[in-house]
Amino acid sequence: MITLENISTGDVINGEELEYFIDDETQIGEVYVDGDLVFQALDVLNEDQLEHALHLEFKLVEDLEDILSEFNQY
Repeated sequence: MITLENISTGDVINGEELEYFIDDETQIGEVYVDGDLVFQALDVLNEDQLEHALHLEFKLVEDLEDILSEFNQY
């Protein structure tokens, strides 16, 4: 489970899957939660920049079970 909380408004978005998409031509980055667009950023060249922009607007909380399952894959 993933929870995004907007730092400014306190709005909370819950979901299972977080996806990043970057359009190389327009340099617009988009973040989706369970297929729904939740965030856009301009002048984004890579996923690291998009993730940084997201963290300036949102606090991201992942369920402990998800974190541990990813850790156990290695």
